[in-house]
Amino acid sequence: MNRRELLKLLGQTSGGLIAASLLSGCQAKAIDLLFSLDPDEPLPDHLITPLGEFYVQSYALPSKVNADKWTLKITGEVETPLTLTLDEVLRSPQEEFYLTMECIGNPAGGNLIGNAQWTGTPLLPFLKKAGIKPEATEFALKGADWYETTLPVADVMRSDVRLVHRMNGEALTTDHGYPVRIIVPGHFGQKQPKWLVEVKAIAKPKTGFWENQGWSNVAEIPTHALTRQVQKSRVWNKQHQVKLERDGDAGWEKGMMIAGVALDRSSPITAIEVSTDNGETWRSIEQNRPESPHEWTLWRYLWKPTQPGHYTLLARAKSERQQQPLEDKNGKDGSSGVLRIQAILQT
Repeated sequence: MNRRELLKLLGQTSGGLIAASLLSGCQAKAIDLLFSLDPDEPLPDHLITPLGEFYVQSYALPSKVNADKWTLKITGEVETPLTLTLDEVLRSPQEEFYLTMECIGNPAGGNLIGNAQWTGTPLLPFLKKAGIKPEATEFALKGADWYETTLPVADVMRSDVRLVHRMNGEALTTDHGYPVRIIVPGHFGQKQPKWLVEVKAIAKPKTGFWENQGWSNVAEIPTHALTRQVQKSRVWNKQHQVKLERDGDAGWEKGMMIAGVALDRSSPITAIEVSTDNGETWRSIEQNRPESPHEWTLWRYLWKPTQPGHYTLLARAKSERQQQPLEDKNGKDGSSGVLRIQAILQT
């Protein structure tokens, strides 16, 4: 049973309205157009998603945590269990970094993705202080809403795993995990609980809430591109057809801007390719080069069609690890398929 089916089932029960609100899936608002139509303007180094447009995923209702009473416990197979206060987290060395968060349920070309500048402190020094025992194989990560997921010890004991408390220069909102959430680069949001209250080292592997519903237990982000804009039209999986006049400010005769983003779990995006003939031919296009492989790559292509007609536009990404397939391999591992956009160029 997937998230959508689960919500539908809940909606059919007598308590459906309450249940559906308690077990909400990913939600997102339409994201604004990305780029100017002027090809002479350089691609920006960073494209930040405003907090009001950043998608929200919750296992339950947003947890209202009292920051003064909040603690994070490091327990389980450790030499010295720790209980951290918010003040201890804030007084630890802070880092600012860019990272793109995506929901594992995001379909090809979907809106359930956003990029932010995060502020937080590495988790590793606290884990070293607690002393993780050799028999520990995984960490169980638990939120104040009782959501739980697990990751191998090696994944969580990386220097780039952080306890974050700010997003785009502001304190985390309740929806996004106030006062503290965990960021584990390379994984879908499913593996990064909000309102984090416990990191437990465990000896026996276990699966968390969404994993028990059949979603990937690895939840690593695949190599994929998402088309976001055709000329002045915002495109996504539920709005993938555009009609363009020949003339005017957004007419196709002077050229059409196709633009979007691309992401990989751990490797830089090495190339973006666009096809305007349903995959018969491909052209490598302009992209930026973010410092971190965990921040989305921005890309665009000024296409100059020569005649009216119906066209199918595709975009795919290539990283140091792999090239994006044209079709999804397994939706419950996260979408890696290509969004097909129907462009109707009028006479």
